[in-house]
Amino acid sequence: MPLCRDPDPEPVPSPCVRLCTLDADGICVGCYRTLEDITAWRGLDPAGRRAALAAAGRRRTAAEGRVSGAGLPETTGLPGRLPGGLTPRG
Repeated sequence: MPLCRDPDPEPVPSPCVRLCTLDADGICVGCYRTLEDITAWRGLDPAGRRAALAAAGRRRTAAEGRVSGAGLPETTGLPGRLPGGLTPRG
């Protein structure tokens, strides 16, 4: 029996895009993870990471459903601003 376990054959990379700003709901506007997901990421096994990614994907899809025709979320209340006070880059 081997002394150490082989690394996961399919590692799950972090979805971080270095746009780390939380919106009013505590969701990162870059990767759509919660603060809890972000802080737990390093300790999660591959199945836990996949679950966090799936939840982030559902949040992203929901957020995209709230996007106006101008390409900006309607929920910000500020024209030309994204959640977290960010401005869009064309």
